[in-house]
Amino acid sequence: MRDATILDDAAVGATEAGSDVSAEALLARLYAEGRAAWPDLDVARADFVAHAERHAAELAALHAADFYLACACHLRVAGASAALQARHGAELEAVLKSRNVPAAQRDDLRQALWEKLLVGRPGAPAKIGDYAGRGPLGGWLRVAAVRMALNFREQARADRLVPAPELDEAQHPASPDPELSFLKSQYRREVEQALRDALAGLGTDERNVLRLYFLDRLSIDRIAAVYGVHRATAARWVTRGREALLRETQALLERQLKIRREEVDSILGLVRSQLELSMSGLFRGAGRE
Repeated sequence: MRDATILDDAAVGATEAGSDVSAEALLARLYAEGRAAWPDLDVARADFVAHAERHAAELAALHAADFYLACACHLRVAGASAALQARHGAELEAVLKSRNVPAAQRDDLRQALWEKLLVGRPGAPAKIGDYAGRGPLGGWLRVAAVRMALNFREQARADRLVPAPELDEAQHPASPDPELSFLKSQYRREVEQALRDALAGLGTDERNVLRLYFLDRLSIDRIAAVYGVHRATAARWVTRGREALLRETQALLERQLKIRREEVDSILGLVRSQLELSMSGLFRGAGRE
């Protein structure tokens, strides 16, 4: 086993007293932390840096050890997939069990989940490459397991194999507001496209949280449990994602519609009041990941 304590000089240097560590030095430190946590997984530093630069908007908040392991899996480093499954397999099994997936189906579902995460298929690369390191890897994997369990239950319900009465409410949302219906009759295509584009522009983590909240109708407490965070953190994530979506939607509508700012504000206010209905429709229309 290599000495896990060796760090490059750049990893411990700072530019000037009181200034931020340079990106290069920060990346070196993160790489060293990841390598120390997983010394048997040989990820080249250049590959780690390239992977981090594709994903990490805030390097200082990167979960280095988790990101290093995910990077190793993405690069198909020998032993990485086995290490990931050994570390998190029990968590994912517990998620499937907690979502009432029958024991007879759990093995197949778990295998399908690992294939989706680690192998992928033509046109759909392995999902582990999407992990950006902004939260714990365990929480990110639990979200993937929850999504697969919900997909299974929805399909089973459609096939009349497994009853899921608690989903009935989601199938019968409240009727749209008449004023919103009028405005959307004038600008329906532009509003829907702006929402769709704004949603696509969010980060993967933000989209996943909003999907759990709006489409799967998980409470803040349930989302917090999925990610393994305090409920206040989960509530902040939902609020931040929601507001980011609305801000970008407003910006897109202002650029695209040749109407007064007041009218854009009115449309956005009505969209905000019906956001749950709109988001459910967008996520359903986009299909399951």
